[in-house]
Amino acid sequence: MCEFLFDYSDIDKLRNYFKSRLKPDANSDRIYFPPHIGEGYLLYYKISHEVFLIINNYRANTDIEYIREPVKEKDILLHFRKYALDHGLEKNQIISKYSDSYTPGNMRCMDARQGERILIRKGAEVKSTIIVLKSSYANPFFEKSREIADSVDSYIRDSHKYLDKFYLSYKQSILFDQIVQPDTDKIENYLYYIARGIRLLETFWKDVLRWGTSCNPFTINSGQVGNIYKVSDYLRNHLKEPFVGVDQLAAMAHMSRTNFFNMFKEIHNQTPLEFFNNKRLEASYTMIIGEGNSIKEVMDELNYSNSSKFKKAFFEKFNIYPETIT
Repeated sequence: MCEFLFDYSDIDKLRNYFKSRLKPDANSDRIYFPPHIGEGYLLYYKISHEVFLIINNYRANTDIEYIREPVKEKDILLHFRKYALDHGLEKNQIISKYSDSYTPGNMRCMDARQGERILIRKGAEVKSTIIVLKSSYANPFFEKSREIADSVDSYIRDSHKYLDKFYLSYKQSILFDQIVQPDTDKIENYLYYIARGIRLLETFWKDVLRWGTSCNPFTINSGQVGNIYKVSDYLRNHLKEPFVGVDQLAAMAHMSRTNFFNMFKEIHNQTPLEFFNNKRLEASYTMIIGEGNSIKEVMDELNYSNSSKFKKAFFEKFNIYPETIT
């Protein structure tokens, strides 16, 4: 068991603490784990003196326990993640344990005055982004609007109470992946992460402003989200067959047609038919470019019946006509 004891009050102290525990001689932004503890790294950035960005991307090679101590100020912690934790409360302390249960990604909103013990077991894959909002940053928002202050308090309570009903929106998921798993072809420096951290923070404030409306993210059930992803996988695996229709897909997800359609679009930023057609076009591109198949072979394989419509759709997506490739 490897134990870490810390708080989020000072990002510089936090960075130095983990450097001293993991890689005292580290001279880059990334703090890599020693092999006996884990494979991967931690990143710590200041978006400003009042807003911090923390990135976790590693696989644990031993059991790890993080003990986050409470702070006196009402700092807000936004924890975006794509791994699962089981939560409980003991004497006003959050007890969190790594779980094998499925999650498409979710976010916790926490009051830093409440401490937490987190157990990450050996073999766990941890990918998360934490944004720390110091009270000096958040208080001016609360002083201007009692309604916003109340919404944030409710948001904090409900992000624990209904944790299994909250998921990352399409935009949040994209930003999360760009931060935690960046494209190595892009220039990676602190501005790359900070810019995306700011945009991720904006999505939180938008969620707070719409809290309690029909768009309330806590009304979403994670089981339904999981079923949406199962339907997405089904579509990816049946590109050679005709589109089955929204009604049948909704039945596969055990949801009403309207609820399924709206949630699918929220998660994937496109309708089920648009998703299916885009995946077919991506497959056709691979078959033509990577495998050298002819247009006719691709159309036959992927059930395209109209060559003019296929070529037009191909051009609109890839800005090139398929016949110019072969």
